[in-house]
Amino acid sequence: MPLDLNGISIRPAGEREWPLLEKLARRIWPDTYGAILTPDQIDYMIEMMYSLPVVRREAAEGVRFDLILDGDTPIGFLSCGPYREEPPTMKLHKLYLDHKYHGRGIGSKALQYAIDIARRDGYRFLRLNVNKNNAAAIRAYERNGFRRIEAVKVDIGSGYFMDDFVMEIAL
Repeated sequence: MPLDLNGISIRPAGEREWPLLEKLARRIWPDTYGAILTPDQIDYMIEMMYSLPVVRREAAEGVRFDLILDGDTPIGFLSCGPYREEPPTMKLHKLYLDHKYHGRGIGSKALQYAIDIARRDGYRFLRLNVNKNNAAAIRAYERNGFRRIEAVKVDIGSGYFMDDFVMEIAL
């Protein structure tokens, strides 16, 4: 279900494109998390989440990966997949967009794309985690109908934690 908005498109990433996810994360994360996380934690998390073996395992578990493109140039990505059966809930695992493209409505279109996938696949909720200190993302999610449902602190190893809000939207 590709989406096209004036040269910006969102489409499923083919397996040969999966290495782009890590490259995009390495380009986007310093702007997103540079004031929140240490460079060492950023490197640790990118390796933990975007190495090719991890992406392959997640894809085998039903997680989908989509690229956001400006023409043929990758500018971001999202991933989502099954989270729980009752109530049927999909998880938006990742949504990142190059900072040069913020403020143009592309992130909201990407959220709508994920919502449409979740609805199409019969889910009743779409859930995500967002760093408690990522105020811009929290505002964007709230503008798009998500609400905070809990706060979590997850030990991800090597002395690092993800200190997040869990947000959800009813479909």
